[in-house]
Amino acid sequence: MTPAPATRGPGPLRQVLSAFEDGAASLDEVARRTGLTRASVDAAVDHLVRMGRVDARELAAGCPDGGCGSCASGTSEGAAGCGAPGPSGRRSGPVLVQLTLRRRD
Repeated sequence: MTPAPATRGPGPLRQVLSAFEDGAASLDEVARRTGLTRASVDAAVDHLVRMGRVDARELAAGCPDGGCGSCASGTSEGAAGCGAPGPSGRRSGPVLVQLTLRRRD
């Protein structure tokens, strides 16, 4: 007699999509809701972006005009929190990305 196949839950891509559909607002929250590692969530999101199921849009680029003291990653002493030696005219440091689910027709 052949054993019955093991039943499995949804895969990581479906879990990540479901977490976003249920209102998860960050990748850390997706990891908490799904029980997946953050690395697995990052890989799933990258794959979903390539598949066209999720849109990724950069919301910020470059250092703020006010220098490191006005940057969200800056320290209370006004130093760069991103590891840069100081303000840069080119894009550097943390970048905020907005992920949006694409609705299927």
